[in-house]
Amino acid sequence: MESYNIQQIKQANQEMLNYFNNSFLENLETIQQLKTQAFEIDIKIDELEKTKNIYAFKSTSRKSVFTPTTSDDFEDEKSKIIEEQINDLLSVKDSLYTKIRSLELSLTSVKKRLAILNDAETSIDNLMKSLTPELLAEGSPDEDGDFEFIQEQKTDSATTHGYNILMQDAFDKAFYSTLLHRNIKDGLVSINHKLEMLSYLLSTDVSRAKITLQEILHSSKKILDSVDDINSKFDANLNSSQPIWSKLDDFVMQQRDKHPECIIDANIECTDYEINLHPIFTINLLKLLNIFFDNIFKHSNANSIDFKMSLSKNKVDVCISDNGVGIDPDYLTKSPWYSNLHKAHEIIYLLGGTLSITGDIISGTTVRFNFSVQE
Repeated sequence: MESYNIQQIKQANQEMLNYFNNSFLENLETIQQLKTQAFEIDIKIDELEKTKNIYAFKSTSRKSVFTPTTSDDFEDEKSKIIEEQINDLLSVKDSLYTKIRSLELSLTSVKKRLAILNDAETSIDNLMKSLTPELLAEGSPDEDGDFEFIQEQKTDSATTHGYNILMQDAFDKAFYSTLLHRNIKDGLVSINHKLEMLSYLLSTDVSRAKITLQEILHSSKKILDSVDDINSKFDANLNSSQPIWSKLDDFVMQQRDKHPECIIDANIECTDYEINLHPIFTINLLKLLNIFFDNIFKHSNANSIDFKMSLSKNKVDVCISDNGVGIDPDYLTKSPWYSNLHKAHEIIYLLGGTLSITGDIISGTTVRFNFSVQE
């Protein structure tokens, strides 16, 4: 096994270790918050029980020919109301403990993964100690941080790229699973708890009930936005019957709508507007464009983008320039292995294309890539 691959596996293992450590801490914090809520409900139930006992004592000890019947009826009714409030709180408490048990099971699962990753970390360290300095240095980046783009790296093997692609695919699945659990499932569980609390507040504190209702509406809106966001990440809106030039036109319009602060000058040349590319080329072309445009909007502080593209039935050529802060020439070694720019390199490698990314603080950043296509 090449030492470069060992370093890469160590980095990947460390990234996953950090990910599950953060997940463990988040779950632990959530459990503590839920237990605090349950404790506060216990206090409220205890207060209501004491109040109910007072009314029960009055209704059984104050009966006489001089005590009006209506007083007993009122006290019985008040006792029933308190009993209903207690039952509502008990229902909320049961829901909280159901959530706590679910999170504790999840915490146990995360602990097992952490144990496996820690064992893997120890094994990797022991393996690296057994290698000579020459083997550890082989295949590593130059001291000055210079590197060649993936399509130009003659020493890279297909196996190395295969490892990269498999790791990135596994990370994407874990990432989307986390989004679904955190943004959707947890959001729905939270709304369910608030609805249960709302049923109690409607009979005890109308003002607080209104605030809780607003919180529920806000949470529902966030879930809807999350669904739309996750849906877009899965390319669910990709219509195979729509011509490629039309998809590209829609892409540009969407970017302009989402980022009105940035001027996007687009020039897309298409030799044949009836071109119908194989879906694999269409999907990955749009994925690459999303990666590079997202990178501009997140990191470059640019307010102008020049997007040029030439499309024929045989080849795609793309040039994207911005007037932002440029890019570190050592970005591949400094950014994590699962970053979008790493994914872009692997996608273009799989397509048999070429990629270059250049830039500085004066001229901004220019991305050029091309690959051959077929209908």
